Amino acid sequence: MDPAHLPGQNKKHLTRWLLLACIAAMPARAAEAPPPPPDDTQFAAWVRAMKSEPLGPFQGVRWFCADGTIQPPREYACREHGGGRQSGQRDVRAETMRAAGIPLANVLSELTPEAALADDARLLKAALVEQFLVAIDDGWILRRARYVRGVFQAEDEAAAARGILLELARDPRVAEARYPLLREAVRLLPRPIASGSFTEVRALADELGRRDADFIDLRNLIHSRPAADQAQRVREHARRHAQDELRQGFETLARAIDAAFAHATLAAQLERSAAALGDSGLQALAARYHGSVDAQQQLETLTNILARIRDAMPGYTAARRLRAMELSLAAEDAAFAVARQPAGPGADSRRARLRALLPMVDGLYGSGLLTQRERRELRQALRTLTEAQAVSVGGYRDALAVLGRAPGWAMRRLSFHFQPMLRSFARVEPRAEDYIADRLHASLMLGYGERLEPLIADGDRLAGVQHELFGQPVSGGLRALNPGVARGPLRTLAEARDTGAELPIVLAAETTAELPAVAGILTESAGNALSHVQMLARNLGLPNVVVATQHLAALRRQLGTRIVLVASPGGTVRIAADGPDWEPWFPKAAQRPARIEVDTTRLDLELRRPVALAELRAADAGRIVGPKAAHLGELAARYPDQVSPALAIPFGVYRSLLDRTAPDGQQSMFDWLQLQHRLIAEIDDPAQRAAALRAFLQTARDWFAQVEFPAGLVDRLRTDAEALFGADGGYGVYVRSDTNLEDLPAFSGAGLNRTVPNVVGFDAVLDAIRNVWASPFTERAYSWRQLAMDRPEQVYVSVLLHKTVASEKSGVMVTADPDSGDPGTIFVSANEGAGGAVDGQSAESLRVRLVDGRVDLVASATEPTRRITLREGGLRDVPASGDDFLLTQAEMNQLMRLARDIPRNSPELRDAAGGPAPADVEFAFAGGRLYLLQMRPFLQGARAQRHVLLRALDASLVAARDNAVALDEPP
Repeated sequence: MDPAHLPGQNKKHLTRWLLLACIAAMPARAAEAPPPPPDDTQFAAWVRAMKSEPLGPFQGVRWFCADGTIQPPREYACREHGGGRQSGQRDVRAETMRAAGIPLANVLSELTPEAALADDARLLKAALVEQFLVAIDDGWILRRARYVRGVFQAEDEAAAARGILLELARDPRVAEARYPLLREAVRLLPRPIASGSFTEVRALADELGRRDADFIDLRNLIHSRPAADQAQRVREHARRHAQDELRQGFETLARAIDAAFAHATLAAQLERSAAALGDSGLQALAARYHGSVDAQQQLETLTNILARIRDAMPGYTAARRLRAMELSLAAEDAAFAVARQPAGPGADSRRARLRALLPMVDGLYGSGLLTQRERRELRQALRTLTEAQAVSVGGYRDALAVLGRAPGWAMRRLSFHFQPMLRSFARVEPRAEDYIADRLHASLMLGYGERLEPLIADGDRLAGVQHELFGQPVSGGLRALNPGVARGPLRTLAEARDTGAELPIVLAAETTAELPAVAGILTESAGNALSHVQMLARNLGLPNVVVATQHLAALRRQLGTRIVLVASPGGTVRIAADGPDWEPWFPKAAQRPARIEVDTTRLDLELRRPVALAELRAADAGRIVGPKAAHLGELAARYPDQVSPALAIPFGVYRSLLDRTAPDGQQSMFDWLQLQHRLIAEIDDPAQRAAALRAFLQTARDWFAQVEFPAGLVDRLRTDAEALFGADGGYGVYVRSDTNLEDLPAFSGAGLNRTVPNVVGFDAVLDAIRNVWASPFTERAYSWRQLAMDRPEQVYVSVLLHKTVASEKSGVMVTADPDSGDPGTIFVSANEGAGGAVDGQSAESLRVRLVDGRVDLVASATEPTRRITLREGGLRDVPASGDDFLLTQAEMNQLMRLARDIPRNSPELRDAAGGPAPADVEFAFAGGRLYLLQMRPFLQGARAQRHVLLRALDASLVAARDNAVALDEPP
């Protein structure tokens, strides 16, 4: 049929029909896959592009009207829409990143105070981090957009900032836990730029350094060691080297440095603000500062002002809190400058140098970097030394070690408020991770560290301790947590996760709960001494060293090379390039821990029914169940009101599963495990062996995830669980792995296998049991375990169902000092919520002397979140309080009573030599009542204590410990 001869309408329909018919006759083409969703790599590329684009993260300038409409940028656009505001409108890239948890391109004028402070002030913290990046990176993603008219309205931004600050200042917590947050918000949110701001100085130096390569060295000096004479050096550089168009910028920087180190105008500001605040004590301090000429007196007065403002904060109204905070920031800048000046005559002795630290401690407290409790701890250590007639080398170094905790405490305090948001921004901008270091470097902590480091070096010299970093002696910044010796390739945490032929030494920000098997650990943060990973490292004798910021660059340059890490029990650290000279210290037979052979004659694999806690005792560990259930049975018998009900599924049930057909359908699972392990061991190529191992472990996990329960077990388990926990599956239980390869003298196995928390519903419990059975076959658990044994089929898994305790606080206690072994001192780590301390959280860590209850604060609880127990099952992270004190005195008394009682009533706790061992107890508090969750012997690897090299390094320390220190002589 010819469409040309048809009437118009019919011709139209026929033409459409022919077109569709032709399309239908075409060969089918595979549908194009949708583009993958953007990931962090794409986000980072977008951020780089935004830095150079005229509008950065915005698609244009718009009016946002009160009725919800968005109007183009014309005058009075919102007049008929109830009024409104003008600002940049974020583009699709910025909105996509915000939806993915990276809240950049913040416009304060669009935020209500309630929105800014919701969800633990999430958007306020995002705005502060972004303000930091804008300051240090020449505008960051606003590099060009900040010059576009209308993108930001200064008046609107300042007014919104004021509203947010007032609302934050009304929070009673800003006098304590939220004090650092308010201080950072006042410092960073839009306001008239304070002359002499060190943030301004650093930002100007950064910008000029990028534009003038010859200025880099002086720029670095200004960042690392700012001083008043650098203004003149900047002017000299501009005169000799700078291009004409840069000279004005250098003069601006020089004037900013001059202003930063000038105090003439501060006295008047102090007096005016003190009068406006109506604080007579502050007025007296302001008057004293006005008349002071001596640098040390100025520093003492300024730091007293800082501390006074913080102490007075609860009595101020919101508006006065903001004015006081402005004054506090000005006083800190002035104190920073004074602290940079050389010490006066007569300040050379050890005692004088220690006394000079006292005002700085007060200033760090007033700056929000230390809590009142931490301040008291540091002042007590200083009084111990400055008021002593005589002190030994050991006592001198012990007190200096307490003083050396301050930088870590300050870092953790800022991390409590900002680390989650910094991690979000670091996904697209690595410089976000510099925020905390930058803040500390521009604070009194810089001067504190400069004054303390020579004293620490002096203590080390008196004790004969000398740290080394790649052949260079260093006086501080290396702190041994666990003693040991190790050699291997230095890798980042991400690189260390790949299973390889040789265990690496890992360089990580902190000791994470998911740390893979390693030979040694280098971290930027001490973390929590009683976390599962730290306990595992201590048990295996793996060296763990905390590295201060000043040494990180040297270490990062060695990533990928082989190094040696040595940490002695006395604290001496050696980090060196590996080479032939180290061979004598690493005999082949000592490369790995002694192998563990499972005593299969003790195993009773015939018991294949659930076992109630009342039936279990310590002797059943490694026989029918693992040590968790066995020791919990002992605890339940001795402390029945402090142990919630529990039910164990013994080894025999797991062994019956291994008689089932393996994934290959040809043999039993037991025989298949043996065969796979043997085949993998025979592969010579490390990459092929790693790939085969991953495939084997995945197949094993998949098999356990769908395995059928033995006949009759489900019904018996349901009946016993309802009788013990309650009917209808409405209870919550922790489903915990409990293997025969845990809490052994040569291998702790702490935290390697799966615990499924607060499982609600019987079917969910069954699924969790399967997950626990599979958990020994995760790559992490398998690699750590293979350090100690060769035969994976000899690992038997029992499962402990332990009724949930809705923990308000939880943690770990060791009934002896982990470092000295002193049974008269206990060590406690705890956090808010469930699972405290064991997963490596930043916990409250305390040494407690049993004879009088004296508490030595090692670290405050600064984990940003706490885990709460949900009625419907599982846990949820919510913001933690950040309170100065976590455990109350009544709770500490309960722990001390338990610590005194355990050695008398727990003879089953034994070390490798058969002698009594301290207890490692996991506990929880609910309603002020102590609950016991687990007990094991606290065991440390003996290799580090016996190693000839480590004993040699500590020989001088042992000999010098009781020598007297002349406090009134120069160091």
